[in-house]
Amino acid sequence: MKIAIRVDASSEIGTGHVMRCLTLANMLKARGDKIHFICRSHPGHMADLIKDSGYGYTRLPMNEELPLVNDDENPLKHESWLGASWRKDADQTVSVLRNLKPDWLVVDHYAIDVKWERKVKVVTNIKIMAIDGMADREHDCNMLLDQSCSTEEDNRWENLLPVNCKLFIGPRYSLLRSEFIEAAQTMGARDGSIKRILIAFGGVDQPNATNAALMAVIALNRPDIIVDVVVGAGNPHQDRLKVACLGFTNVTLHVQSSNMTSLMTAADLSIGGGGTMMWERAFMGLPSIVIAIAENQIGDSIIGNEMGIHRYIGMFHDLTLEQITDCVRFYLTNPALLNALSQKCLSLRVACDLPLILGSIV
Repeated sequence: MKIAIRVDASSEIGTGHVMRCLTLANMLKARGDKIHFICRSHPGHMADLIKDSGYGYTRLPMNEELPLVNDDENPLKHESWLGASWRKDADQTVSVLRNLKPDWLVVDHYAIDVKWERKVKVVTNIKIMAIDGMADREHDCNMLLDQSCSTEEDNRWENLLPVNCKLFIGPRYSLLRSEFIEAAQTMGARDGSIKRILIAFGGVDQPNATNAALMAVIALNRPDIIVDVVVGAGNPHQDRLKVACLGFTNVTLHVQSSNMTSLMTAADLSIGGGGTMMWERAFMGLPSIVIAIAENQIGDSIIGNEMGIHRYIGMFHDLTLEQITDCVRFYLTNPALLNALSQKCLSLRVACDLPLILGSIV
């Protein structure tokens, strides 16, 4: 079977969408499917990583005509993330699909909705799987994967999907890489002591919460605690972070790390953002202090806090270094509560239901 994936990465969008689509692509490839990515040439587009992962790739050109011409009464909140008007993007995607002739199209993009999908479907008659955790716009898709956690469950998508759309909702369908699933099998709960801290806010971290978290930990004056700082290759603050880390023998900077499972296994506490990495940490039983660095991370972060799988302390721009330091110090002096976070993560771990999704892509 041939499957195309329309997804983007950029300094504004981040890397999470591409990373989870690569996870899905690897699962599909393992069963014999052929995968081709369609992405626009945003700064930080991750083309090299996709190619190095062994997948075909078509780069759509950036639109030089600004502002974008959409003339819609109710424009999408993230429409600028597309890099072109939705009509132009749909036409360019259709042109690629006509040559590829895939059986399915996976769409993971907050700037794409029902209008784009209908236009593509009318011309190609392709089946569409949408990956979307926002539930803020309509879709015309055959399947929808929402791996976020919501107290509203299926009701959050009411009146936004076709009646015959297959809906997979909740963290049990999280697109976790195989190495996390394998490593988690031998992981137990942390004992609550903190000897190693992992700081990771995803591939880009535009507001540089990474540096703030590092400075907050340094303020504890605990050189006995090892600190691993992880950033993506597209992080715009690498030079500043390299300088900051060089000043401390207990701090190591990892750029585009290929051993996140090992770093999570070794850590006793993590400081990071919401999103996909939030579920990776939980699956590994790693207690975390969560700081949202984008609005779309707030919902899951709050719910995760209510579930007891991490401690959410707010949006990055609303916090001070002292507040972050105080939260870390709190868990340093309350190991039983840190152990409780880890225990809760493990109690929520269930068998991954991704085979249900793969079985529906036929």
